[in-house]
Amino acid sequence: MAELGVAREVGLALRAHRRERGQSQRAYAAARRLSREMLARVEVDAGAASLETVRALLEGTGYEVAVVPVGVDRPLPQWDDTDLRARTRSGSRFPAHRTVRGTDGPLWWWYHEYLGSRPYRKPPDWTAEGFTPPEGTRYGKRPRPREEGEGPRWPY
Repeated sequence: MAELGVAREVGLALRAHRRERGQSQRAYAAARRLSREMLARVEVDAGAASLETVRALLEGTGYEVAVVPVGVDRPLPQWDDTDLRARTRSGSRFPAHRTVRGTDGPLWWWYHEYLGSRPYRKPPDWTAEGFTPPEGTRYGKRPRPREEGEGPRWPY
């Protein structure tokens, strides 16, 4: 656990608290009156943040920064395995509010790359497929209206 470093453990603590609340970065940042950009930076590496900022960010999460004498055993938090190992194909972490699981190929991979016309690549080891967004969540643009006579859209 010592190899993680304090800066990374602060980010993991914030992600763990956000996961408990089931919130996206945007919703969590709004609830805590933070900017989403600052939260994203600190979740990746809190090393650039001041100690006072880190203390304020951890307030109310159930975690705190502590200085302990060398050689004293301290209880080590159990970080979620998906925060430590699971990565998307681009190398980023999955959102903390989504359930991530190991896989032999998510549904989209089977449609697009195994059965479809995209070039074949090894199936991802992890997926967050099957996520149902919380009520009232909006993502990007509104979907375009279906054209008359248009067949079903992906994935069916």
